[in-house]
Amino acid sequence: MIKLAVSSLVVAGLLASTFQATLAQDRFGSAVGVTGTDIVVLKPMNLKGPATLYRFGLDGAGSWIETRRFYPQDAIRTGEGFSASLAVSRERVMVASGDPAATFAATVLEDGAAGWSPVARLALVDPDSIEPKELDLAGIMSILQPPPRLVAMDGDWAVVTRRGGRGSSVLVFNHGPEGWTRSGELVPEGDAPHRSFGSALAVAGDRILVGSPGEDRSGAVYLFERDDSAGWRQDARLVLETPVRGQNFGTAVAFDHEHVVVGARGARDVAGAVYSFAAQAQGQWLQAAVLEAPGSSAGDRFGMTLAVSDNEMWVGAPSHAEGAGRVYRFGRTGPDGPWMPQGILGEGADAGAGYGSALALAGGIGVVGSPGARGGHGSAAAYRRVENGWSAPDWLDDGLLLAIVTGAEAKCDDGRAAHFTCDNVDLLAYLPIEAFGGGSDEGVSDLWGWTDPETGKEYVLVGRTGGAAFVDVSDPVAPVYLGMVGANRSGARDLKVYRDHLFFTGDGAGDHGLLVFDLTRLRTVSNPPVDFEPDARYTGIASAHNLILDPEAGYAYPVGASGGGQTCGGGLHMVDIRDPAQPTFAGCYTDTEGLVYAGRTHDGQCVVYRGPDEDHQGRQICFASNETALRIVDVTDKENPVPLAAVSYPGRAYIHQGWLTDDQQYFYLNDELDELVGVTDRTRTMILDVADLDDPVVVGEYRGTTSASDHNLYIKGDRMYQANYRAGLQVIDISDRDHPVEIGRFDTSPYPDGDAPGFSGAWTAYPFFESGIVVVSSRAEGLFVVKPRQPALVP
Repeated sequence: MIKLAVSSLVVAGLLASTFQATLAQDRFGSAVGVTGTDIVVLKPMNLKGPATLYRFGLDGAGSWIETRRFYPQDAIRTGEGFSASLAVSRERVMVASGDPAATFAATVLEDGAAGWSPVARLALVDPDSIEPKELDLAGIMSILQPPPRLVAMDGDWAVVTRRGGRGSSVLVFNHGPEGWTRSGELVPEGDAPHRSFGSALAVAGDRILVGSPGEDRSGAVYLFERDDSAGWRQDARLVLETPVRGQNFGTAVAFDHEHVVVGARGARDVAGAVYSFAAQAQGQWLQAAVLEAPGSSAGDRFGMTLAVSDNEMWVGAPSHAEGAGRVYRFGRTGPDGPWMPQGILGEGADAGAGYGSALALAGGIGVVGSPGARGGHGSAAAYRRVENGWSAPDWLDDGLLLAIVTGAEAKCDDGRAAHFTCDNVDLLAYLPIEAFGGGSDEGVSDLWGWTDPETGKEYVLVGRTGGAAFVDVSDPVAPVYLGMVGANRSGARDLKVYRDHLFFTGDGAGDHGLLVFDLTRLRTVSNPPVDFEPDARYTGIASAHNLILDPEAGYAYPVGASGGGQTCGGGLHMVDIRDPAQPTFAGCYTDTEGLVYAGRTHDGQCVVYRGPDEDHQGRQICFASNETALRIVDVTDKENPVPLAAVSYPGRAYIHQGWLTDDQQYFYLNDELDELVGVTDRTRTMILDVADLDDPVVVGEYRGTTSASDHNLYIKGDRMYQANYRAGLQVIDISDRDHPVEIGRFDTSPYPDGDAPGFSGAWTAYPFFESGIVVVSSRAEGLFVVKPRQPALVP
């Protein structure tokens, strides 16, 4: 078992192709703030480009324009993200860290002569105290899902929630002559803190509010005050006069002059509310007012977010109307006046937009985060105070949408083809997901190709979140979307073709099965796009992560099966597809290797063997990428498969996928995690000599030109075509088997991510069309049709 320092690993939606993969969107607008006359908006995820903190200001014409960006400090090297929290105080901005090492709390930025720059990185723990973790499933998941951090700030005081074990605490930082230093840790008096302690934070001078909405079934809020002699002390514990089970009192907190305002988002059967408390003598607090929203109901999460400024309060209800969300405005005539309803913002938002998930209000500017808008890519609505209330919203986004490219070839000149960087690879067409039937809430995963044996037309079969889409690329500069076979939603599909039939799976897709579609039906499509039904469905599995197919023997092998049916322990589930319309179960092979769990096969290649090993000529052989080893198995007898050998290598992190050379003597193998765990600083491909199937040998490795994580690779002749996530397509000359050389590349995700490790970008490159085109799927971007040039092979 490999031991790796957590600090060498990243979050970034890791193992998007290893675990049940749904498209993790960027969620621009997850946190918002107002600083002076500017707006800051957070995009915490790493899908279209790295996690980013954006700053927007008004130009001379009164329009909001992006003025600055800030990335996590290790984003380019490791793909680090942000937690979905930020705080603003004067000209300082603090953004919560998302580093997987759980070392840092937040980064503090300040405006200066050189612009917006980080001045401090607040540490949760001493970085040198981090202990190595086992690279087992538990260790991986703790890296992939670090606990979220929540931050708040006022002047020279900052606080951050630290999650851990059964309880949480709040760390206090102070800015003084020596910079930012940690000055305290807040926990409730008495019993250990509830795990929800720290779910909401607010700072005002020498006072700190901490929400604990899951405590005592109804929720609580703690008020701490600073004592010069004793440090921070608990001054009050606020609870509802009449506790309501499931009220979630303490979901949001804010200071309002001498009042404390608390949001309670309620639950599915409990309506949310906002409570105001007034300070009394001897440290007592009196529940002074309860605000409820006209038209709000249980499940709307009214009170999930709060913003208070200048006798106005905005309250978010982000789950209203099937998650469309809305914001309720309240106003008063003075600091001691009653709060009265003033209006509603966000009516008409799309379902799932989450309008009101984040709020900021200051100096006559308001901003509302809508991280579920645009299919989860997110947006934010900016408002300005006008004479009779508030302006219409100006919608802000990350500006990362890419335009369709069709109608003419875009040559790779001076390192660019249309919007994309390239070298020796020309762009024939680019289709965003929407151009082949997908909504903004969809992504793509695997793809495959089919050439009609009667017409010679070439088609791309694309795994979309909602099913399998069909695109005619016989005119590669003018692709035509023909339609799709719908299926249970999945963020990770695998597709293969046998005898003019498509077979495809869905991971994490419930009772999906192995779906079969007769591709000859595409010949008669006259009015595209068409919604097709599958021709058959094999129900021996439910969901499966991947699909191996032997096109000569006529067997399919779903692997990583889960959720129902005969899973074969996640190993080779053997299906006889020689009659494509009548798939039948043939057998199982469950291995002893695996990282997610023993026996799990992630991917592989199965062939009728015609390589140099005479002992196995004509046998059906599978090369299974089993996470901790490459397993070679003779599956000729489906009832009695015979493992022949297993091979691994030093620095193995996650054996993912690979492909044989045409002569079946070499196998090129990729490792999906080694770039992220620090084993290698560049994309690494292992080279195996498998001339003796009983004794495969690692004979070398190829290190690429970037540090991107590798995904699927395929080999045609003396070229290897790698889809390497953020680096896109790499074309590698392998005519000298032990010394591959890159001869072309095309980046499908042209964002400022530095080709860092991570799991956005290119998923699969299919190179087997006779025309010489290569088609590439890119998770958030869509479908690319490219044509590598044919430079002389390396002698």
